[in-house]
Amino acid sequence: MAPQDKLLSLDMGNEDCFYRFRRDCEFTRTVVYVHLQNLDIIAQDRQTYGPEVIKDLRSNVEVWDQQWTTLTVFREDGKVRYMQDRWKPHFLLLDAAASSDLPRLNFLDLEIRHGFKNRVFLVQDGTQRQILKICPFEFELQYFRREVKAYNTLSERGCSLIPRLSAYVFERSKEQIIGFICEEFRGRFAEPSDYSECKRSLRRLHSYGVVHGDLNKFNIIITAYGPRFIDLEKSVLDTDERISKDEFSRLQQEEFDKLEKALSDEEGWGKPWPELKL
Repeated sequence: MAPQDKLLSLDMGNEDCFYRFRRDCEFTRTVVYVHLQNLDIIAQDRQTYGPEVIKDLRSNVEVWDQQWTTLTVFREDGKVRYMQDRWKPHFLLLDAAASSDLPRLNFLDLEIRHGFKNRVFLVQDGTQRQILKICPFEFELQYFRREVKAYNTLSERGCSLIPRLSAYVFERSKEQIIGFICEEFRGRFAEPSDYSECKRSLRRLHSYGVVHGDLNKFNIIITAYGPRFIDLEKSVLDTDERISKDEFSRLQQEEFDKLEKALSDEEGWGKPWPELKL
């Protein structure tokens, strides 16, 4: 029986594309990756539509329905060729960057209710709403690692201004961490009128030894308990040996000085997709 495949994620470049698929077989289920090195193997109007991508790859790659985890597809001497499992999927090593005592959940077991961004989703655990954030491709791993380290470090320091991690998310095996589950802050996005309150909260956040790094009004949630901060992918901690104390202080002050402008920005950069009523 041929596996049932579903496109989960893609990263399109000018000449190539990475794809991430869910694969359901008769007795197993997994996640597999494809690197399409020559885009013209798939017609341009079909390169981002999952069913057509799968159909074209299946017709061009004779081992498509066989067992593999990564596949490289390319054109050579006018023919479509492929290599199986020449590279390994990425994942986060649970070292000093990440506490290892959290539960680990299989991505394929999660009930995804809504996508806020390409990598951020609303998941449902019984009656509880939580946030899932994933790292679908290797180039995003550096940002994922930085965010996980920031959340763990700030939580250990007693900071309540950032979401608490409740679980890691894996693919294929519990060692292959590609995401996390965290609490959802219920509230609204920050507005210019929240400047005074956000200024006080940002000072508090900075006091825990961090620079947010990507402060915009969509990364500040005004809750019943005051402003809360999310999306620390570009954060800088005071433990970063590459940055001097003077430079760290400068970065904090620069972020503080730009807060008012960030709250007044009308371009909509970083705005999540609206949640549909279910």
